[in-house]
Amino acid sequence: MIGRALAALAAAVLSATAGPAAAGHARPLVAILADPSGTETTDLIAPYAILAESGAVDVLVVSSDLAPVPLMPGIGRVKPQASRDSFDRAHPEGPDMVIVPYMMRIDDPARSAWLRTQARRGARIVSICDGALVLASAGLLDGRQATAHWASRKTRLKRWPKVAWRMDARWVDDGRITTTAGVSASVPAALQLVRELAGEPVMLATAARLGLDRPSIAHDARAYQLAPPMLQTAAGNLLAFWEHQKVAVAAGPGFDDLAFATELDGWSRTLRSKAYAVTPAQGAVSRHGLTVLGVTELPGASRQAKLRRGEPIPLMIGDITAAYGRPTARFVALQLEHPASFAP
Repeated sequence: MIGRALAALAAAVLSATAGPAAAGHARPLVAILADPSGTETTDLIAPYAILAESGAVDVLVVSSDLAPVPLMPGIGRVKPQASRDSFDRAHPEGPDMVIVPYMMRIDDPARSAWLRTQARRGARIVSICDGALVLASAGLLDGRQATAHWASRKTRLKRWPKVAWRMDARWVDDGRITTTAGVSASVPAALQLVRELAGEPVMLATAARLGLDRPSIAHDARAYQLAPPMLQTAAGNLLAFWEHQKVAVAAGPGFDDLAFATELDGWSRTLRSKAYAVTPAQGAVSRHGLTVLGVTELPGASRQAKLRRGEPIPLMIGDITAAYGRPTARFVALQLEHPASFAP
């Protein structure tokens, strides 16, 4: 009886707080873009997992075709849930929101045209990390304020001088366009999107189920620098090839996609290890319906990543600290633009 009453209350809260959906959508529809050239793992999967967990929106991974998308920098692939053409046929009114992670291919005329079309239709456009470069390439950021990964600042200023690039916030809203700072901003920014689409109670409940902190916009990207000690750590790890390791990130049926993404991502940034998704031959479907393909076996694997509930990046950073020491963990956190890079 109590369980049914709580379920009814949750449904009522969802109904009362859900943001407006486009005509024809029962709930807000979110398309997360991916690209067959390669897509940043956490940028792609973290927003997908968090939005799907909310239960308040429909979210689909959309690519140029249905070919599995390579994740980077780890080794694994994700199956798109729709191509842009099939998505357009199924949803001629367009999505309510498009999320653009960092992709290996910044300039793609067909993708840029599709993004401009969705923007004209009124879709909210969101970039994660250097997905902002994809938006800038499409001409969607000219005359706007925006942010991206700290390390791309010089490139951004030179190539897209019409954009007012900011360094003082985890995410920046300018009209119907939102951009975020580096990789780790994907988690708080995704929670903020849940808040906007479905309301504060749904966001708080989603964060609680996933073990995540409340999102904060506070950030100073100017503090992130590749200082000489970091360079020394990177060079030492890269050159000590006899110590390099393979890390298995096992993904079975119903695996935790948020934890999976950060583990595959982080261990592959140490310059001492490369992380591999390990799945059944047909792939593994996550708790939120995302199919990941990996190797079926990983001979010579030195470590097994742990998939746990909670703030995923600090958990992964803690494991890397235990394995390789604080300097390597700080170097990984720097790449992810996470405050753990300043830990003593």
